[in-house]
Amino acid sequence: MKKRYIIPLITLCFLPHLVIASEIETSWKVWKENSQLSVSYRPASAFNKKLSSELIEIKATAKVNSTLSGFLLFIQQVENTPNWLVNASTSQIIKQVSTNENIFFIKFLGLWPLKPRLLTLHSTYWQNDDLSVEITLSDEMSITDTRLVKLLAEEKQTFLRIKTHYAHWKITPQKIKSMGGNQVNANRQLFIEYRFIADGLGDSPKWLADHLALKSIWKSMRNIKRQLPTDKWQAYSIDGITEIDAELNAELDTELITDLNPELKY
Repeated sequence: MKKRYIIPLITLCFLPHLVIASEIETSWKVWKENSQLSVSYRPASAFNKKLSSELIEIKATAKVNSTLSGFLLFIQQVENTPNWLVNASTSQIIKQVSTNENIFFIKFLGLWPLKPRLLTLHSTYWQNDDLSVEITLSDEMSITDTRLVKLLAEEKQTFLRIKTHYAHWKITPQKIKSMGGNQVNANRQLFIEYRFIADGLGDSPKWLADHLALKSIWKSMRNIKRQLPTDKWQAYSIDGITEIDAELNAELDTELITDLNPELKY
């Protein structure tokens, strides 16, 4: 059974001509990588032939030392967003539609020759049976909330509205354990993969927009990797989210029991 929740998660670097997300694994071109981070891209047509030939698809991955709860709590703190999301100036929860739905916006600074951008999203996350967590973010272009209407009225001359076609995170805890007596010490490492499809609109040069998007995603993922391990939320947990070390300890208990009682193996 999937466990579903909602949090106001932040997407990365929505700039013009940017597309990220695809289940079809073909011909990725590595833009930059090291042993911990990677950013790749390919033509958006690999995801959907109907998408503009001006768009590219980008995939960003990172290995980060964190608990699942720590990551989720860190990324949902909208007031902290500008500290790790490159070019983000403000982020705010617009409203909670229900216990399972939140809508939020992010304002991005403009870097010449790009104009400032405004992004509105609806986020949902759940945990799978293998303990990985997936997050979907959908575009929220038809918001009627009075705060956003007022914001758009005030900012329409300077902010371009970003169109999000698809956005998806997958956070997978890594099974790394060492034996110490009857205890399992789990190295709480996560493998994060992020993909999305978004069009920042505007008329900036494609080559420049693509370069800035790739560079911004790399820096944002690097910021997460640097800040997350020592963030205060590592000391907290989310009800309903199972951490990898809990599963490893359960496996160890089973191993110890069967070692003491071999007949239980049969």
